[in-house]
Amino acid sequence: MFVHLDLVVVFQLFCIVQGLTTGVYLLVARPRRAGSRWLGLLLLGLTLQVVDYFLSQSGVYYRHRWLYFTPLFFSWSFGPLLLAYVREVYGSARRLSWRHFVPVAGQALFYGIISLQSFNAKTWFWLNVHKPMTRYVEHYGAIVSVLSYLFVALRVVGRHERRPRWLWAVLLGLGVFYGAAALDPLVNAAYLPAGAPKFYLTTVALPVLAYAVALGSWLSRGVTRPAPAPEPASTTPTTDSAPASASLPAQRPAGSPGPVVDPDHLARVVQALDEEQLYRDPDLTLDSLARHVGLSANVVSQTINAGLQQSFHDVVNGYRLAEVKQRLLGPDARRLTVLALALEAGFNSKTTFNRVFKEKTGLTPKEYQKKSQPTRWDDSVPSPG
Repeated sequence: MFVHLDLVVVFQLFCIVQGLTTGVYLLVARPRRAGSRWLGLLLLGLTLQVVDYFLSQSGVYYRHRWLYFTPLFFSWSFGPLLLAYVREVYGSARRLSWRHFVPVAGQALFYGIISLQSFNAKTWFWLNVHKPMTRYVEHYGAIVSVLSYLFVALRVVGRHERRPRWLWAVLLGLGVFYGAAALDPLVNAAYLPAGAPKFYLTTVALPVLAYAVALGSWLSRGVTRPAPAPEPASTTPTTDSAPASASLPAQRPAGSPGPVVDPDHLARVVQALDEEQLYRDPDLTLDSLARHVGLSANVVSQTINAGLQQSFHDVVNGYRLAEVKQRLLGPDARRLTVLALALEAGFNSKTTFNRVFKEKTGLTPKEYQKKSQPTRWDDSVPSPG
């Protein structure tokens, strides 16, 4: 297949590869971070539109006309996906209804039906319907949708006490970009001669945006922050391998001094750590946990201190340590190194893991295995009598 290549086409191809691989990674990677599924879907939607630009710029559409109207435009999903991402990152309890995605479902159905028609039918539809009418409906519909959802997303970020400046700046930048994109048809009509190819700002900026989102996603997952030093803990040796949640008190006993614990707040924190296994995220902080459960950092800190009678760092390291201890005595220890088990449990360095393990158990991992293994009934230890 002959493909016309120039710098624009090469860059589009580069952005497509980066966007598709990163989008799929965000959807399937474990542990899943807050908002990663929405960001992955948004990135895939952006990248598919870049695929359309690539097929046009490279001449593939011209040489394979049966590809015309291939369902690659899902621009009416960008706004809802962006808002869903922002809400989940900030731990909002409100979730988007499926009704927000009805417009993009109609957009997909529109392209799906047209793509199945004959070439002559597609040509007639392009000349008589899509070129003079429906493409402008799609263009302005996407702009109105994105700007509307951007406004709501900015309000979500603005209400947060610790909004990151970069996200605020990105959302404002997107608003300016889509506002400028609304002028494209007017500029085309005023300055381009009849019959000349139309210019759309999205064809230039969308590949850059898709690449920037993909690169930012990789960097945010690849860079690990230094783990905070754990609080002083008891050095009493123990060989208990039960999950951490089994040893955590449900809440402060009745009659004990201290603040009253909201059972709902405690349940949300324990669910996030125990069932959703957020402790496996090496970048987990008190702020990110608070965003995930939809509470302020102060409330989460007080809930953990009073309800679980431990500090945030002790609780998180307790979950991580319990997972490593359990897997050290199981089949995983025969196929993975101790360091691999520690990293999968959420520790971000060998030094931190060794220090916490020694403080909590009084043993090294190898000593713990040697001491505890004979007490467990498994395939390597004969059952009694």
